[in-house]
Amino acid sequence: MLTLASIRKMLAKHIDIKTAYLYGQLQEEIYMRQPPGYEIGNQNDVCRLRRSLYGLKQAARVWNERIDSVLKAMGFHQSQADPCLYIKEAAGTYIFLLIYVDDIIVICSTETEFANIVETLNGQFKITVMGDLKLFLGIQVRLEAGQYRINQRAYLCRLFEKFGMKDAKTSKVPMDPGFLQQKEEASERLDSVDQYQSLIGALLYVAVSTRPDISIATSILGRRVQAPTVADWNEAKRILRYLKHTVDLELCLGHLGEDNKQLECYVDADWAGDISDRKSSSGYLFKFHGGVIDWSCRKQKCVALSSTEAEYIALAECLQEVLWIRKLMDDIGEQLDFPIPVKEDNQSCIALTKADRNEKKSKHIDTKYNFVKDLVHQGVVRLQYCPSEHMEADLLTKPLPAVKLKNLRSAIGIKPISVEEEC
Repeated sequence: MLTLASIRKMLAKHIDIKTAYLYGQLQEEIYMRQPPGYEIGNQNDVCRLRRSLYGLKQAARVWNERIDSVLKAMGFHQSQADPCLYIKEAAGTYIFLLIYVDDIIVICSTETEFANIVETLNGQFKITVMGDLKLFLGIQVRLEAGQYRINQRAYLCRLFEKFGMKDAKTSKVPMDPGFLQQKEEASERLDSVDQYQSLIGALLYVAVSTRPDISIATSILGRRVQAPTVADWNEAKRILRYLKHTVDLELCLGHLGEDNKQLECYVDADWAGDISDRKSSSGYLFKFHGGVIDWSCRKQKCVALSSTEAEYIALAECLQEVLWIRKLMDDIGEQLDFPIPVKEDNQSCIALTKADRNEKKSKHIDTKYNFVKDLVHQGVVRLQYCPSEHMEADLLTKPLPAVKLKNLRSAIGIKPISVEEEC
């Protein structure tokens, strides 16, 4: 949504609902004991709750029902792609509300529109108007030259402090490129897994929020949280050292490629890269107006028998996301040009989607992946060959050497923060 705000020159505002769970309307009869010191009548008498309270198992649900009814009364409707996104359209003008529990991000065109929303919500709830969106769920938001940029610099600095890495040496890569070729049994198991699991959880949040360049490293180490080794722990700390080296980077949203203002996708796979089970890794990323809007890396669930099969599996996973993004774009009023270009660096994989009949060598590929052909033939997507040296999804499939990582990192819009701050 911040990419959309950049493109359409919209405002991004922040509202907080105070004591949100207390506004929920209960449908059930629920009773509670009287709080000590506040008894009325017999101390054994109980009170029937008229409103929700924090701690009730249905508190979150009834609050969601309440805010949903209020927003729909204001003329908003829910997105079919994301139930936490509310949309209002009038005379070609859009207002978007993103709801996360008691926090609301408002994307609108004018201060007047925002003031009207504040006035209406103020009549229903006690709210705090935070103003321009600057911090949300540990993500810092900046607006520079009409472009929204996000980073987690403050969050990372707290991680360095928490895990004793504030004065550690830095690293130019988040993971040794040869890490997956090492046998797990070659390293001793950690005595305690708690700290390792805590760190991996924190790093995963960074990876999915603002730093796709650490996604594959955290994904690989996340597969080992049940029985991590000393080598795994050292590699997890390497990610912290890399983030310390690149703490002054942020993800730029939109307006990065004026020559390409449409949706495009990059998809890649690393065939049998993990020697522990020879399963491949899939990676894809979506760009809109030149800026990254979505990315993913994951371990494939089955063993691919060839690089073509690994790429085809990755392509199938990617195109499932295409269908969701198509629905989201339709909800927010963005007209896409079809077919959507999907960039792939495996010529055999591209040829397989164009084949009129199943080749014997590809019959073993499960039929669920053949829906790729359907989307190609329906004109939803168009596969384009992309040379491996320009494959931006490569940084989502395997650990890369420093120079290539730096180049791809820049290509997807991870740029230096222009405002200097102390960590």
